Amino acid sequence: MKRVYAFVPVVFGLVLAPHGAGKPQLPQGGSRRLEVRISPKSRVLRAGQTLELRIEIRNVGDVELFVEKDIYQPCSHSPLSLSLDLGPPLKPGSERLGCAADCIDNPKESFANRLVERWISLPEGHFYGTVVSIDPDLFPELKTPGRWRLRGKYSSGGDLTSSICLSPVPLDRQLADALPYKAWRGQEETNAVWIEVLPPRGSPKSKR
Repeated sequence: MKRVYAFVPVVFGLVLAPHGAGKPQLPQGGSRRLEVRISPKSRVLRAGQTLELRIEIRNVGDVELFVEKDIYQPCSHSPLSLSLDLGPPLKPGSERLGCAADCIDNPKESFANRLVERWISLPEGHFYGTVVSIDPDLFPELKTPGRWRLRGKYSSGGDLTSSICLSPVPLDRQLADALPYKAWRGQEETNAVWIEVLPPRGSPKSKR
């Protein structure tokens, strides 16, 4: 899968590649679900600093599931979206650096290769995680002193055959249906944590 990235300035928004279409595959039963937790490396940082965030996707159900391998991607299709709210008003003219990404499917690539490029299996009782850096250019709240609530929303259509590219080439549905387990489908809220953004060092309001 080839990705081409482009960066553009936008006001208070991110531009994301559209989700692939298709009929989703549903896990059977209502007890199969995920738990998504976010944990900042530090809950206190200076204005303009990058926020380091650990993200864990835990299978708290009773069957093995496929989940998307890329948990959080600010410039392309992303199962997880993040937000900072309940803080002080942003200064007029504050800009959020937006970005967009495109990708190209290779129809000659094998079913197995394309499947594992996007999906990973998650057994029951196990978790899958990553550490990401939240850039102040994407979140101007991190440049604004105050106390902010950080939370996220994780969602997936659960269609193993779908593509996230603009010119999609779906995978073979018959092969996907023959797999021993299905992809998780649904929407989960993460836990919420509070982030304190201090004034920059040397500023009149700096406390530390």
